Amino acid sequence: MKGTTRLYIIYLILCLLFIFNKSYCKIVYKSGEKPVRCSECKKFNKCDTCLYDGNISTSAIHLRLEKKSETDHNNLKKHHESLKHGDVKYYVNRGEGVSGSFGNSTGHTLNDMDHVYLEINKKRSIQALMGGQFLDISDLKITTSADYFSGIQKHEYDSSSDDDDDDDDDDMSENENIEKNFINLNSKNITINHTEDNVFLIPLQHLRDSQFVGKLELGTPPQELHPIFDTGSTNLWMVTTACKEDSCKKVNRYDPKKSSSFLQSKTGDKLHIVFGSGTITGTIGTETFRLGKHVVKNQTFGLVESESKDSLSSENIFDYIDFEGIVGLGFAQMLSTGKTTFFDNLLEQNKNLLPQFSFYISPENNKSTLVIGGISNAFYEGDIYMLPVTKEYYWEVSLDAIYIGDKKICCDTPSYVIFDSGTSYNTVPSSQMSTLLQLIPQTSCSNNNYRDVLKDYPFIKYVFGDLTIELSPAEYMVLNDSLCIPGYMQIDVPSEHNNAYLLGTVTFMRHYFTVFVKGTGDKPSMVGIARVKKV
Repeated sequence: MKGTTRLYIIYLILCLLFIFNKSYCKIVYKSGEKPVRCSECKKFNKCDTCLYDGNISTSAIHLRLEKKSETDHNNLKKHHESLKHGDVKYYVNRGEGVSGSFGNSTGHTLNDMDHVYLEINKKRSIQALMGGQFLDISDLKITTSADYFSGIQKHEYDSSSDDDDDDDDDDMSENENIEKNFINLNSKNITINHTEDNVFLIPLQHLRDSQFVGKLELGTPPQELHPIFDTGSTNLWMVTTACKEDSCKKVNRYDPKKSSSFLQSKTGDKLHIVFGSGTITGTIGTETFRLGKHVVKNQTFGLVESESKDSLSSENIFDYIDFEGIVGLGFAQMLSTGKTTFFDNLLEQNKNLLPQFSFYISPENNKSTLVIGGISNAFYEGDIYMLPVTKEYYWEVSLDAIYIGDKKICCDTPSYVIFDSGTSYNTVPSSQMSTLLQLIPQTSCSNNNYRDVLKDYPFIKYVFGDLTIELSPAEYMVLNDSLCIPGYMQIDVPSEHNNAYLLGTVTFMRHYFTVFVKGTGDKPSMVGIARVKKV
């Protein structure tokens, strides 16, 4: 009996501990109650969220949207039109895109949507003819996309040095920031795979449609450039005065000859970067950088010395953008082993700087801001809810459900949300896109009446544990000419990680102030969300 009693007591204690642990986290999510502060939440593996209690920072970088037209969503419209027959699936792979982000080593960009749409309809017509049926494509109108901006396509790493040469260990360590895991792409031919069950599989090289640029200084004395700040990549490079193409001459360029702190790489490393319709090449060096009031010395970066268009393209993307460089804000794990990101070096050399940054994407182009080392309470209202990053590769958190009105469209299997400042639109997998377009179809509207037109459209809800965030119809729909279009793309991400959902700048971050906190010690990296302050 004593043994039975002892086992019963042990069992009771274990049950109480289990209940306590569950309630410790669950109690913070009950209706009307607030989560605990992140500093009070001791077990992040059991708590789905906590309240931000970090730093108020005055270090801010003003950002501007770099896109030919802020109101042009023709590529998105064409993307939706290609889905009408339910036989098209767009896909990207983890780790094959820009600096380890989503993409493919071959495929297309959003600027190829006209050509992809035409090719799909050609293949459908051939199928219909072979089957004794004719597909009506009389309403097909092929126009050139007005949105010529797309982000970095792929990188190729070249080195004339011997990998086994130990004499240049110091130089090699300096150049460990240069990415080696990229493939040069030369073909602009339309690639469409056709499955046995008559589904068209279309790879996308990347999802970059628009970018935000801000002030960065480099050199001694300082030279000012405005590169892209991107949470979906980790590389660092700048356009230089060695680039003589007209597309280079129209932007601010860095002149290494005027800087006393510049050092050219002694290993002969070369930079080769391919965009959707152009290529840039250059060399490698180290320099002193200044982001706001913070200094980073001996930072390895790529120097762009040439920009050229794709030989198979009549358009040069660099003719349509003011491109000066890129600063990646992603995790070092996107790169090959042993590399250090610009942000990691920034933290290492500025010990008083907290490992945090935050984005405010304003409805007004000239007011968007990147805050370094914390947040600014001028940009949000209410509390900031922090969600732990599941794996420090992307800024990625666990997702429990998505509702469109009362209709649940996700998630029967483990799923994830990725916050990406380089992607304009939100995404869902092909298995859910048709349902989404049925529940929130495009409709005729104008800038004067779109709120009335959309008043009966449902809210979209993302569920993270017991935290639910909402997007109203006016927030997730975009106005293109005389149409209101759902700001969603159909993107599959085939992998063992199950479904990934992206939240972009136009249809999410413009409505939610977003905080990125790098993990320290036993605390994970986290992403914070708060409602943008209405101004």
